[in-house]
Amino acid sequence: MSSIDYVQALGAGAGFDTKKIVEALVNAERAPTEARINSKIAESDAKISGLGKAVSVLSVVKDAAERLNDAKDFNTFTVNNSQESAFSATSTTSARAGSNNITVSQIAQEQRSVSNAFASETNAFNANPITVSISVGSSNPTTTDITVTDASLQGTVSAINAANLGVTAEIVDTGAASDRYRIQLIGETGAENAFTLTSSDSALTFSSVQTATDAQLNVNGIDFTRSSNVIDDIITGVTLSLNTVTSGAANLSINQDDSQARANIVDFVAIYNEAQRQLKELSNSSVGGELAGDSIFRSLTSSLRSLVLGTSSSASGNVSNLSDMGISVSRTGELNVDDTKLDNALANNYADVVKMFSANTNDQTASSTAAAGLAGDISNLIADATDANSYLLTQQDTLADANSARQEELSDLADRMERVEERYNRQFLAMQQIIDQMNSTRESMESSFENLPFSNRD
Repeated sequence: MSSIDYVQALGAGAGFDTKKIVEALVNAERAPTEARINSKIAESDAKISGLGKAVSVLSVVKDAAERLNDAKDFNTFTVNNSQESAFSATSTTSARAGSNNITVSQIAQEQRSVSNAFASETNAFNANPITVSISVGSSNPTTTDITVTDASLQGTVSAINAANLGVTAEIVDTGAASDRYRIQLIGETGAENAFTLTSSDSALTFSSVQTATDAQLNVNGIDFTRSSNVIDDIITGVTLSLNTVTSGAANLSINQDDSQARANIVDFVAIYNEAQRQLKELSNSSVGGELAGDSIFRSLTSSLRSLVLGTSSSASGNVSNLSDMGISVSRTGELNVDDTKLDNALANNYADVVKMFSANTNDQTASSTAAAGLAGDISNLIADATDANSYLLTQQDTLADANSARQEELSDLADRMERVEERYNRQFLAMQQIIDQMNSTRESMESSFENLPFSNRD
């Protein structure tokens, strides 16, 4: 760049503001190109924003559909238990509706053994170190010898717990007037987890205060034995947690509960309606929709609408589409729920509703070519549309790359305009120099004429 101070040079001698003239000339040359580039950048930024909004909106619809696209989404149950104090029961989606008679005659217990009493937790035994031998298992016991280097209650408890044999040791304070501290040993539930313990020091002895037992129960006429009170392998999809023996036979009824499915259907309708409103705005040119005129986006939204309003790919029985369960579409495309008709469909045609939404399948994937049901097809459509390689996402990258190139164009334009400005400045400076020279010549000539003898004088 030139070291000439054009602002100062052009500010003298001329009878007009050459600086403003140069600025006007440069701006006139820059403005059309700059405006065109900025317009393209703004247009691309708007579309990038619109594509991002579309992905976000569609993802919400997909999430709502995925709460209906598996048969297990409809397998929710209520559990009625006639003896809740004796045991509790919880169900999963794999449960089956039905009634069960359950009699608990014995709960599983862990063995508990306690030591003789000591005056202090740190009370030393006769020998140091000592060996504590623990045998775990009633049928095929495993014996482990533990060396206790700190031969006290605390040291023994620490050594037993560190061995990790399935037997937990702790110190208990009985509150007795003297010799109030004992070691309590607690095994795991089940008869097979019984244990024995001996000490090499006669100062430390143990006695059993609770025997290890199995749970014993009868379910629907069949006797069962389990080592734990938490039992999930007798009634399909049901976990029993035993607390105590029953008073006679308890009745456990598993009943189909459609309330969660109903809530998911109503939520889907609300989410779809809001999505339709936002998608329409994106494609509406009259409100400045960022994706107005995008044919691919328009085709996608049309496909989604056709799926929602059309017949399920897994239709059968009395329910083949949303309208069959009381969900109609208004002239504006909004879905409306008739609560009475929906409740009737769920009450009388639940299996058909499940198949219509899910094709009676579980864990569906977009890669499957099989009929996926209404919700499954919607989920798959949106999964494809919002995939990393989809138009919605790749187009954002394409537009971003184009805008990066346009930013480089603006930078090149700025550099070019700097050179243009310098050229104008040089031209005006040369012109000003000529004017200055002419003014100087005129003044010299006027002075010479005034000094001539025939010159007029007042």
